[in-house]
Amino acid sequence: MAGGAGTRLWPLSRQKMPKQFHKLTSQRTMIQETYHRLVNIVPKNNIFISTTEHYKKIIKQQFPFIRNTQLIIEPLPRNTAPAIGLTAGYIQKINPRAIVATIASDHIIKNISEFNLSLKIGLETVSNNKDKLATIGINPTYPDTGLGYIQKGKIFCRIEKRKVFHAKNFKEKPSSETAKKYLKSGDYFWNAGYFIFSASNLLEIYKEFIPDTYKRICEIISWQKKSGKMDNKRKAMKKIFSSIQEEPFDTAIAEKLNPSQRLVIPSKLIWSDVGNWAALSDFFQKDNNKIPDHIKGNYINFQSKNCFIKSNRKLIATIGLENIIVIDTDDVILIARKDKVHDVKKVIKELKKRGKSGQSLI
Repeated sequence: MAGGAGTRLWPLSRQKMPKQFHKLTSQRTMIQETYHRLVNIVPKNNIFISTTEHYKKIIKQQFPFIRNTQLIIEPLPRNTAPAIGLTAGYIQKINPRAIVATIASDHIIKNISEFNLSLKIGLETVSNNKDKLATIGINPTYPDTGLGYIQKGKIFCRIEKRKVFHAKNFKEKPSSETAKKYLKSGDYFWNAGYFIFSASNLLEIYKEFIPDTYKRICEIISWQKKSGKMDNKRKAMKKIFSSIQEEPFDTAIAEKLNPSQRLVIPSKLIWSDVGNWAALSDFFQKDNNKIPDHIKGNYINFQSKNCFIKSNRKLIATIGLENIIVIDTDDVILIARKDKVHDVKKVIKELKKRGKSGQSLI
């Protein structure tokens, strides 16, 4: 799933070049890292990239070997429910028996073997129970208030000595006090948005819960198969897709299902969704402060602690600072306290207010 704008990592990540296409964790971009995790699990021909027309050229540059038929192009961004529905419709036409896993293109995972095992268990579970929607729930290590949570119910089955549970509830981002209760109970998992389903079954679920979205997805798939000029087809599909309600998959589908229809696979992933610069910094600090040189860039530190500095070209030197984020790009420098870096959205809002959207600053 590679259609997001990733603006919480502004000013590096922007609408024209969001975070999944940047080298934030290694010499590979985040989407390339995701792809290389998946080739250990499924054949390369079974890896599809869901994105928007705007990012098609970037994806072809980073994956020159990917066929056009492996790209699922959203006419325009409409949140995850329309995106996943379109993906299910596209793949169902290729293989009505297909089992699909939606994997975010911009997450960091350190223990790849745990990821592989969790995904394999999810695929096997749904292959044997095509009427179920499964998701991977990450064992929380601290009371995070920036993530959704999944509450486990009764045990559904065991696969490879791992328990698979019914998903009793999906909870939105909690308060600090509630997150602490979730962590203490041991009954809740972080929701990473990794959903596994039968493509045909999911379309039936869309037909039941969001019939208008289902109808328009069917129209889009029909237009994709038609002959004629590509520009005319794009205009028609964009018009149809623009009329779809913007909804996240969790609230449109996952939360509405009966708990008997949804499952959660607990996983001990060492994971981050890289929600902001502080999250990326914290992820590296858990690894003995080993931030790769190509990420830090041109940086000198004297007696500064718990800082994350990323220089594009200019030398950045810090003396005696604590808990500071500095991100240098060609046209913007962001300086923020770690505990305030989530307010970068206020900067973007102000830029829009000043009419700077057309200057590629956002």
